[in-house]
Amino acid sequence: IKRYGIQTHIPISNINGILRLYNAGEFIISDNVRINSKYSANPIGGQTFTSFFVKKSGKLTLGSGCGISNSTIVCFSKVTIGNNVFIGGGCRIYDTDFHSLDYQDRIIDDQDVKSKEVYIDDNAFIGAFTIILKGVHIGKNSIVGAGSVVAKNIPANEIWAGNPAIKIKNITLHRK
Repeated sequence: IKRYGIQTHIPISNINGILRLYNAGEFIISDNVRINSKYSANPIGGQTFTSFFVKKSGKLTLGSGCGISNSTIVCFSKVTIGNNVFIGGGCRIYDTDFHSLDYQDRIIDDQDVKSKEVYIDDNAFIGAFTIILKGVHIGKNSIVGAGSVVAKNIPANEIWAGNPAIKIKNITLHRK
């Protein structure tokens, strides 16, 4: 189904609540994605809702089997969420700085706004109220602890947490 510029395979029954959506670019939602966007669907996110913002030059992809609750994704260039990724309540994922870091550019017309792809690999788990910043790649099977601020890449099979997020330990996989 392609509607409102969104290519999707999910039935409306997989959306709990009302989404806030701005899509001027490309937005792909794969099959079996579950989206919570109201307090009663997942109270961990508090009184927030799920919001997707895709700018004209942006491409946002949600992989198969993903779950997202009361979180925000802002995509100026590219955000790719792999398969079976769980994004906890109140998370924020940004592939942009939103404004120039140079005060003169901010004053004039917010020129030179940096944006860099965010990629979250398959089976990752993002704890509630985590912020993921531009240019970050989170590896396969990795876990990010609640309330973390992720500003650099996280390798596969690791647990990271904190502000800024640091490595806590490796994950030992029991199944293959």
